[in-house]
Amino acid sequence: MSLIEKQSKKYLEEAESTIYTAKIIFEKAKEEERDLWFNVVKTCYDAIEQAISAAIVRKNEIIPKQHPLKIKKFINLYSVEEKTKNKIYFWLGRRASAQYVDIKDGDVSVPQDLFEEEDAIKALEESEEIINDIKDIINKSVEEDNKEDIKGEIKEND
Repeated sequence: MSLIEKQSKKYLEEAESTIYTAKIIFEKAKEEERDLWFNVVKTCYDAIEQAISAAIVRKNEIIPKQHPLKIKKFINLYSVEEKTKNKIYFWLGRRASAQYVDIKDGDVSVPQDLFEEEDAIKALEESEEIINDIKDIINKSVEEDNKEDIKGEIKEND
């Protein structure tokens, strides 16, 4: 396994671990009746980005640090279904609200006041779907690359 493949694999493992963490936060919030739903949303988004990073690295590309640029690069490198793109951009939009205390409409906006249990459930479900889609995209790309390598070897041997 090359270093690129290993790094990509590790990013996917991190994504899975991060989703697991989001589930623990969700369960703890339910058990203790605490408003931690924003933390579930933020953690799920982090997992999505880790999977996106796995895909970018797999193409031996540099991962942009800015969130929107990272997503754009992923979409430019791969054939991504519209529904998956829409979900990724939706959660990107929710990310900042889940992370920062901000001033909006003349008042202080606090993440824990903006998210409900239903938001956390949706984040868990959709982030897992997105990560599975990304894994499929990576696997399909690897298969296509392998086919091209085989074709190149056959031509060289002719």
